[in-house]
Amino acid sequence: MPMAGTIDTLAAVQDLEKAGIKPEHAQAIIRTVSRADAHLATKADLKAGLATLRSELEQQLIGYLVAAVVIILAAIKYL
Repeated sequence: MPMAGTIDTLAAVQDLEKAGIKPEHAQAIIRTVSRADAHLATKADLKAGLATLRSELEQQLIGYLVAAVVIILAAIKYL
């Protein structure tokens, strides 16, 4: 899965340091955020997953409809 976004880690650490965060804390924060970012889904990932799910559900629905028609026709035949 592609990363949701890339982080300029050096700039982020520098921004945190400018805000008064100790360098070692700033680095730890950005490492943690970077690791978490690698597991996020992008909009494209979500759209692709939704399209796959929609297709699978449509195929399953068609199967159920065909089965229902067969059952109805069989019931009509035996009435």
